Amino acid sequence: MHTSYFQSRLLTGTLAAATLLLGACDKNKTDDSKPTVAANYAMSTVGGAFPSQTTYIQGLTDLNAATLDTKNATEQASFAAMWHYKQALYMSKFSAPATLTKYTFDPATGRPVEAGRLVVPGANTFSDVQFISETEAYASVGGGLARLVKFNPTTFVTTGEVDLTRLQKPGARRVYYLGSMVRDTKLFWGVYYETPSFASLTDSAHVAVIDLPTGRLEKVIADPRTGTVFSSGAISCFSKDANGDIYVQGDGTSRVPSGVLRIKAGETRFDPAYFFDLKAVTGKDCKGLYLFGNGLAFTTRIEDPTDSYEFRGPNYRYYRLDLNARTSGGALPGLPLIFGSQSSLMRKFDDQNLLLSVNTRTQNSLYQYKLSDGTISKKMDVPGLLTGLAKLN
Repeated sequence: MHTSYFQSRLLTGTLAAATLLLGACDKNKTDDSKPTVAANYAMSTVGGAFPSQTTYIQGLTDLNAATLDTKNATEQASFAAMWHYKQALYMSKFSAPATLTKYTFDPATGRPVEAGRLVVPGANTFSDVQFISETEAYASVGGGLARLVKFNPTTFVTTGEVDLTRLQKPGARRVYYLGSMVRDTKLFWGVYYETPSFASLTDSAHVAVIDLPTGRLEKVIADPRTGTVFSSGAISCFSKDANGDIYVQGDGTSRVPSGVLRIKAGETRFDPAYFFDLKAVTGKDCKGLYLFGNGLAFTTRIEDPTDSYEFRGPNYRYYRLDLNARTSGGALPGLPLIFGSQSSLMRKFDDQNLLLSVNTRTQNSLYQYKLSDGTISKKMDVPGLLTGLAKLN
């Protein structure tokens, strides 16, 4: 009798355990089958007025919404610049010490989550970042100490530094390293010398040439046909074509025009046979360069030369260029003046269209340029000054 009772209890316990186990399996199956939120694109926008600004970072499944908000965004205090490499974002705000924050995307929500930080004491911000591989990247910092550090973008450990002592010039209050391009085993980095009165120290464009295998500064190349190589934030002054030719845009100074220089594939000097005088072709000085193949490129023209920093309002206009013929296709029709000193951004994510930022006093939008006929239309409104847009891969 006791044996029968024991067997009955054992059977009941076994059935109960099996029921719990099956329930747990069903629960796990349900959790595992929940759809993930794909972050195929990333965007950063800035809201507020200086100095009380906030950068909103968000992942997007697609770019088909007519209007975006910030309900699924991660916030970062201050104005922050954005870089990306594969499926991660790297953000740097202007606030000492210089901090580069890495973000990945939560597959359950699509929201950016912090995945690491790289801190460089003595500087206020990261000026530019260039990724070589998953374990090698270079970053320049400024707003204090101007340095070029090497780091591992996976572990976020500093692994070295490029000695830039030879780049110093007498009379320079500060040296900025803004804008870069990698090609083969060479790293090309823009150099700008500033006087104590915040003007350009020289009338030449300067680019440092760094040898990647040794991690050493090889030389600095200069060209007096234009000056002030000064990429910043969402504004790019470096482009590379399918042949490996690098084009470098200079803002110019009061004595030399804005223009485009070329470093031919396989060479580490400015091509003496090539100069594209942007001021002569468009009628005024320009800033920024965006190249999309077969010579098709764009810049922004500064409409009022006395207000390049736009204290009085939007002052830049998009212009189409042909880098091969060294001609201008004129201003892009139907677009307003934009805040081009803060953000001009152009991207190509497919073979049919280009995307460009339009930031004014009354709107912050992403527009679409149709490559087949040059027609332009608004794609979406965004919640603030558009400062970063990337396709994640």
